[in-house]
Amino acid sequence: MRPKITMKRILATVLIVVAALTCTGLWSALASQSDAQSTNDPLIRLRGIDGKTYDIAEMKGNILLVSFGATWCSPCTTELRALEELQTEYRDRPVKFLWVSLDRRERLSDDGLRDFVKEHKLTFPVLRDPTQLTYAQFSTRIRLPFVIFFDKDGKLAAPKHTGMSQPELYKKTIRENLDKLLGPTAAGASSAR
Repeated sequence: MRPKITMKRILATVLIVVAALTCTGLWSALASQSDAQSTNDPLIRLRGIDGKTYDIAEMKGNILLVSFGATWCSPCTTELRALEELQTEYRDRPVKFLWVSLDRRERLSDDGLRDFVKEHKLTFPVLRDPTQLTYAQFSTRIRLPFVIFFDKDGKLAAPKHTGMSQPELYKKTIRENLDKLLGPTAAGASSAR
């Protein structure tokens, strides 16, 4: 006796095929990003809420601080205030700051993220990584805030920094990493702070 082919069975089969193709595409994306990481050349090319695409490969010549966070992460809000202060301190130096939101679009729209940025008076570019594929190049689990640094050649540098301590201690740690990447001339500027 042959099984009866029903619409439910056809739909279930189609869903399984779509899921398999989606997983294969996701696996491919993860694998290609993993390959990039293994060559110490991570891929960060994300769209900002300002509509621009930010590609770290195009930011060579600058020290780059990239902080991953989320609007639901209260330590991230404290960190953002500290990053704004640091950005002001380093405004005349070749240092760029980027904040990457891991908020999923179904939880927070671009307009919602723009409102968050406006409310917190953020002046550095805010990017989105809703699939968390970019973040996955640097950590296997979500721990926020999470900061990475790139040197002037666009290479991943300095230790990664996870979490938020007291703002002054946090800023001291971040300054040390930035000054190390800036080189000997940064030491004189640091002692003035």
